Amino acid sequence: MPEGVRLSLATMRVAFPGASDAVVAAFVEKQGVLSAAGLNWSRQRLAYCFANLHAETSGFTIRNLAENINYTAARMAQVWPNRFASAAAVQAKYGTASGWQTKAFDDIYGNRMGNRPGTSDGSRYVGRGGPQITGRDGYVEIGKRIGVDLEANPELASQPALQPDIAAAFWDWKGMNHFADADDFIGCVKAWNGGTNGLAERQAQLARILPILQKAEWGEVIAAPVKPPPDPAVNSTTASQPSVWAAFFMAAAKLFGRT
Repeated sequence: MPEGVRLSLATMRVAFPGASDAVVAAFVEKQGVLSAAGLNWSRQRLAYCFANLHAETSGFTIRNLAENINYTAARMAQVWPNRFASAAAVQAKYGTASGWQTKAFDDIYGNRMGNRPGTSDGSRYVGRGGPQITGRDGYVEIGKRIGVDLEANPELASQPALQPDIAAAFWDWKGMNHFADADDFIGCVKAWNGGTNGLAERQAQLARILPILQKAEWGEVIAAPVKPPPDPAVNSTTASQPSVWAAFFMAAAKLFGRT
């Protein structure tokens, strides 16, 4: 079995002091899922991941682990300054009647990230879970990798018990072991969300969490049964590099004499 960082309830609680007991317990119970992605094979990899998870969700404390779309017009103008010159511009486009934010998100997130224009995909596939998966394409991809139909049931991405699975699948999908191993945190952040949004907070969390994980126990991590992701050869997003999930299962098969 591979060796790696062995997470305890105490370690997880220090890393994510505000998280629910269910989320903390899930990460301790499903360490094999993290190991299948090579995520806990180094302290730095795990710290990079945990720092981003913390920044995305305020340490797994945001309500329902889902993006809150109930923006004010001023906040929407602040978040998308290239779209809106002012709060008045937001109101002029979407009005002020109840539900205007839903209309805005359907427009802003529509026709990208796999969302279909003229539908409610923009507000349906908002950020959820630790990585804050966003867009239909993301829900489809992560759902395939963890064996849960997130496209049909996007709210399941907020389930506490699925957070380790989702985090590991997202990490592997984006090829982030490469950035962690190269000591490229900014590259990791860009791969995570397409830019450097919230970089200062992410860096602060990395500086806080890495020493915590450096004190964590190191040893064999027992692999839990997990669903292998689709063949990377048919996934254009990651076809250029072999999946660490695939490598893990090949190694396990050889270990037990099945190849």
